[in-house]
Amino acid sequence: MIEPTDIIKLLRSQRYRPMNAEELTKHFEISGEGQVAFRSLLRSLELQGDIVQIKQKQYAIPSKVNLMVGTLKCNSRGYGFVVPLKDGGNDVYVGEEEMGQAMHGDTVVVRLPKATTARISGRGRRWDRGRRRSTSGQIVNVLEHVNETIIGTFERTRKLGYVVPDNPCLFRDIYVAEEDSTGTQVGQKVIVKVTQWPSRHLAPEGTVVEVLGQDGDPVVDVLSIIHQFQLPNRFGQDVEEEAKSISQKVLAEEFRRRLDLRTERIITIDPDDAKDFDDAVSIEKDRKGNWRLGVHVADVSYYVRPDSGLDSEARKRGTSVYFPGQVIPMLPKPLSEGMCSLKEGEDRLTKSVLFEYSPEGELLSSQIRHSVINVKRRFTYKQSGLVVAGDKATLAGVPKELREMHLLMAELAKILLARRLERGALELDLPEVSIRLDGEGRVAAVEKTERDLSHQIIEEFMLAANEAVAKFMHDKKLPCFYRVHQEPEPAEMRDFAEFVKELEGVKINPFKKGAVQKFLNTLRGRPESYTVNLALLRSLKRAEYSAVRALHFGLAAEYYTHFTSPIRRYPDLMVHRTLDEYLLARRRPDEIWDSWEHNLEAWADHCSFTERRAEEAEREITKLKLLRHMDSKRGKVMEGVVTGVEEFGIFVQIKEFLLDGLIHIRNLADDFYKLDRKRMAMVGRRGNVYRIGTEIKVKIDRLDFLKREIDFVRAD
Repeated sequence: MIEPTDIIKLLRSQRYRPMNAEELTKHFEISGEGQVAFRSLLRSLELQGDIVQIKQKQYAIPSKVNLMVGTLKCNSRGYGFVVPLKDGGNDVYVGEEEMGQAMHGDTVVVRLPKATTARISGRGRRWDRGRRRSTSGQIVNVLEHVNETIIGTFERTRKLGYVVPDNPCLFRDIYVAEEDSTGTQVGQKVIVKVTQWPSRHLAPEGTVVEVLGQDGDPVVDVLSIIHQFQLPNRFGQDVEEEAKSISQKVLAEEFRRRLDLRTERIITIDPDDAKDFDDAVSIEKDRKGNWRLGVHVADVSYYVRPDSGLDSEARKRGTSVYFPGQVIPMLPKPLSEGMCSLKEGEDRLTKSVLFEYSPEGELLSSQIRHSVINVKRRFTYKQSGLVVAGDKATLAGVPKELREMHLLMAELAKILLARRLERGALELDLPEVSIRLDGEGRVAAVEKTERDLSHQIIEEFMLAANEAVAKFMHDKKLPCFYRVHQEPEPAEMRDFAEFVKELEGVKINPFKKGAVQKFLNTLRGRPESYTVNLALLRSLKRAEYSAVRALHFGLAAEYYTHFTSPIRRYPDLMVHRTLDEYLLARRRPDEIWDSWEHNLEAWADHCSFTERRAEEAEREITKLKLLRHMDSKRGKVMEGVVTGVEEFGIFVQIKEFLLDGLIHIRNLADDFYKLDRKRMAMVGRRGNVYRIGTEIKVKIDRLDFLKREIDFVRAD
C-alpha cells in the first residue's frame, strides 16, 4: 500500500521529473481498483498543501515551483491574504485583480510574488503603524470552493437583480438574471446558489434558491446568521428518536455502583436564562482547616454512546451555539435540558473531581469518581453575588448553611486566583453585554455583564477541575483533547508594549507576565481599560484543542483540558469517554490509544474550527441585534469613549452597549484635525485632542445593517 510519505519523498527527490496522476500510478505499479484510492490520496495531499498540480496536470512540491496552498481571507475593501495551510509560511497579500475565481474562505493555490516587503497584519489592528502591503501574489487555482450558497439581501437596478452578501468579506455582489430570481422582492433576505464564479472582470452569478423573508425581521436575522456560518440547526428524526428513547430516570443499579453524594450540599450557579446545567459544586472545611471542594459534572458519556447517531451529530456540531434568547444545542433537548442537566431536586449521574486543599490553597490531593448527586439549590450569578455581598433581601430567602457555603466558596476562590496569578496567569478585564429579547425577538434590554465574585467562584473551581483531569490523563498516559495556548510571537508582544508606551507613557516588559498584569490592574475603571485589554488579547495566539500536551500560556498551566461542559462541548465529552474506558472498563492506556490514535488530531482540529465558527456567529448576531436596537436611539445623546484613531476619523464605543462606531473626520467640524501617530491622537490646530480613552457624547449619524456599521456625530 502506498503511503503519503512515499509520494512526497518521490516528488522531493532530485531524480523526479514532473508526472501526472496516470504516470504516477505506473511509477508505483498501481493497477485495478487501487487506482481510485491512489487518486483520492493525491487529492487529499493537494487539499493539505503537501503537493500541487502544475501545467499538464503534473504534480510537484509547492515550494519547488514558487507556489503555496492556503486559505483566502478577504477584506471588505477588496483585497485579501492567503494564509498557508502549513506552519512556518507567511501570509501572502492578493489584490482583487489577482484573485481569479476565488472568494473568501476558499482553499487556493497562490503563485508567490517575486519581491516582497513587510506585509500588513492580518488582524487589522488600529495601532498597526501603516505597514506597506507586499507585492500581490496571484491565485492560479481554486482547490475547494466553500461558498456554493451565499446569504444576502436582494436588490435591483433597472436591468438586473443582484444579491448583496451579508458577509462583508464576500465583497462582490452576486448577479441574478430575471428568470433566476423566482419573483424575489427588493429587500428580502435570500439564499443564492453560485452558478458562475467570479473572474478578473466579471462578477459572480447565481440563482435564488430560497427566500427567508424580509430583511429586518428578527426571525430572518437569526436564520441569516445560521446560514451565513453554516450552523447545523436541525436534528434528524433518527437522532431525535434516539434522544427520546433514553430513560428520564436514573437506573437503580447506578446508585450501587457509584459514589452516592445525594445527601451532600451541592448547588449550581449559572446565568439567569440557562437551561443546560453542566456543573455543580460543593465545599466544606474539615477539622484541620483544609478545604474539601467538589466539582460535579454531568455524566453525558453515559447517555451518548460512541459512534451512535447522537455521538455523530454532536461531533459534527462540536459545540452549542448561544444566541440572545435561544440556543442551537449540541445535543437534543431531552438530553441537554433533560437527563444530562443538573436540575435542582433531581437525581443525576455525574463525574466528580474531589479536592483537598491546605488552608493556604495548596493542592494536597484530588480524585475522580463516578457519582450520583441531587442538587439542593439552583442559584443565578446575580443571586450568588448578592449572597456573597450580604444583601439582606436575598439572604432572607437562603438557608444559613447555603449562606455559609457561599462565603467559603468566595474565600477559596480568592486564594486560588491569587495563586494562579502568582504563577504567571493573565486576567483580562473584558466585560460583555447580555441581551434580553421581547416576545417578537427584538431587544428589550441590554445589560453589561461584569465578572463579579460569583463568576470568579465558578471560574476558579472549573479551572481547577480541568487542570486536575488533564494531569491525571497525562500521568496515566491516556489520549486526551488538551486545551493549549501557545506563547505569543515576540514581535506581537513588542508591538503591544510600544502601543502601551505611546498611549500611556508607560514602559513595560511584555515578556514578564507579572509586569503586564500589574499594568492592567492599574487601568481598572479607567476609560481606556477595555481598549488596552483588547489590544493584549489580539496580541496573543488563540487557544485551541490538540492531541499533544503543551503549556497553556494564558493560564500558566502545564496541564489543561476541557472537562466541565460535556453538554455543550464535544472535547469535554471525549475526555469523559476516555475516563470511562480507563476507570470503568479498566482498559489499558495502550488499548485506548489503539482505538483513538487515528482520529484524535483530526477531531481536535475540527472542534477548534467549530468553536471559532460559534464564537464568530455569536458576535455577529449580537452586533446585528444591537444595531437593530440602535435604530430606536436616533437623536438620543449617548456616552462614549474613544477606542481608536485613524486618518479618516475616530472610533467610539458606546459605554452602555459596548458597540463601536466611527466619527468620520468630515464630521469633526469644530477644528482642522490631523492624525498624530506618535501620540496616538487626533490633534486639532486649535488644541482640541482626541485620544484613546477620551470620553465623548455622541448621536447616531448613519446605520448600515448590510455592512454591520454605525457612524456617529458629536452630540454638541
